[in-house]
Amino acid sequence: MRISDRSRNVLPGAAGLLVAALLVAFGPVPTARVRAQLLHPADGSSPAFDVATIRPSRTDGDLFNYHISTARFQSENVPLAALIRFAYDIKSDDQLPKDPGWIRSEKFDIDAKVDDSEVAAMGKLSPDQKFEQYRLMMQSLLVDRFKLKVSTRMKELPVYALVVAKNGPHLTPVNVSPEAIMRHMPTLTGGSRGELKAGAVSMAMFTRWLSGRSETGDRVVIDATGLKGSYDFTLNWTPDDVHTAQFNGAGAGQGPANTPPPDSSGPSFLTALQEQLGLKLVPKKAPVEVLIIDHVEQPSPN
Repeated sequence: MRISDRSRNVLPGAAGLLVAALLVAFGPVPTARVRAQLLHPADGSSPAFDVATIRPSRTDGDLFNYHISTARFQSENVPLAALIRFAYDIKSDDQLPKDPGWIRSEKFDIDAKVDDSEVAAMGKLSPDQKFEQYRLMMQSLLVDRFKLKVSTRMKELPVYALVVAKNGPHLTPVNVSPEAIMRHMPTLTGGSRGELKAGAVSMAMFTRWLSGRSETGDRVVIDATGLKGSYDFTLNWTPDDVHTAQFNGAGAGQGPANTPPPDSSGPSFLTALQEQLGLKLVPKKAPVEVLIIDHVEQPSPN
């Protein structure tokens, strides 16, 4: 699986524009109380990679990538803050402290290998379980190589609950056997220019993607759909920056002559979510677990 994102999600002052208006009708959340918690090992100890190489990245730009397979975890041009977010399943900048600043500015390339004896066991896990194992392995890596020490506390924060809209979901269930679904890795591609394609994606994974984005006001998004299994879907919307660019005159006499002006006629993100997927976001407040960095160092040599 390959996931690409931009470090706007972990850089200070770059969380993007807040959603200007909520264009859907909100209903009650079908859960009495929701809590957004970070990932912790069940027995207090985390699995670890067999071997890992960490190097300062020589790549320019803000785009970073994760390459994940059953036997390997690779990342390119990733700030330490993003690695911490991945490891602890942090969904919003509100859950991660701003200091020290170098965890956002300095970027790393990582190549980590799973022990051969663990590969077969990893292959029997569901996609969500595999991601959890990789997150826990990254926690061990951060402790071992970056000397990371953290603590947590609960904080009441504005969140969104993802719920099913009135007319029901418009999602395509992944029709594979129970044995095949264990090996069917999910894919999420696009998103930066108003198109998202999802393959075999659970609602838990989708809410992780939704969390901390400009389209959701950098809030944590909690899965309250009650939908199980994995789904294929495509979502198309007009990004907020396109509306802003046209409002400010961008695309009129600016840029290459053969570049068409941005199209702002499409739906907003929240409208597209409800009309195309049959889902909507309900604003509320909920206790959210936030991370405190007690100690961190530059990575130890390979």
